[in-house]
Amino acid sequence: MRLDGKKALITGAGSYGIGRAIALAFAGEGADVAIHFHSRPQVAASVVADIEALGRRSFSLHADLSEAETCRQLVRDASERLGGLDIIVTAAAAIYRKPILEITDAEWDYMMALNLRGTFACATEAARLMRANGTKGRIIVIGSIVQQLALAGQVAYGTTKGGVAQLARGMALELAGDGITVNVIAPGATLTDFNRDHLADPQVRQKRIDAIPMGRLGEPEDMAEAAVYLASPGAAYTTGVTIFVDGGLMLP
Repeated sequence: MRLDGKKALITGAGSYGIGRAIALAFAGEGADVAIHFHSRPQVAASVVADIEALGRRSFSLHADLSEAETCRQLVRDASERLGGLDIIVTAAAAIYRKPILEITDAEWDYMMALNLRGTFACATEAARLMRANGTKGRIIVIGSIVQQLALAGQVAYGTTKGGVAQLARGMALELAGDGITVNVIAPGATLTDFNRDHLADPQVRQKRIDAIPMGRLGEPEDMAEAAVYLASPGAAYTTGVTIFVDGGLMLP
């Protein structure tokens, strides 16, 4: 039980994707987990039920993380109800898959607000609470291979993920003296609600698979295993790094 007794908040966990898989993995390792959702309360409720079935405490919290103060309030509410906060995972994000010359100002602003500023507001508020309580906490940011790899149709999204990766590096430097680690998990092509419709096209799906040396799409559980490591005592000396969980996609 690598996370026995730990208290975690996972944003974007109210969906069938990476956040949910991490929440269940944390619970399986002994953590109590607060679930954030935005638009799917029924899914969030099912995640809570699955965590409770593992014998851990859980509850869901609704918030629009494109609003900075709402992000901060979410973190405070989760910490209060959990009785502290040891771990936060920022998995909530949005994407518009469009050529950069077709991205509207409104679409750009929303991705920047949710993906980048939302991560900033949640992560920094969690860090404030951890520092105030003397908690040697774990901040885990969900990035993407497009924080480093340029992909057509994902330039705006990649810009936000490049931003959160640099945010994590800077936070890791400034918080290292407090024993708070900040790291990034960068998934490759992974089958989730986030891209299920996109990957439903057989040609698109096969093109993605053909580019992956391991010959398969990632699963949310692949990311969850990396998150458990980064949240565990075994990663106490690991900070400011990005773990690419991509089946070797970044190798060529």
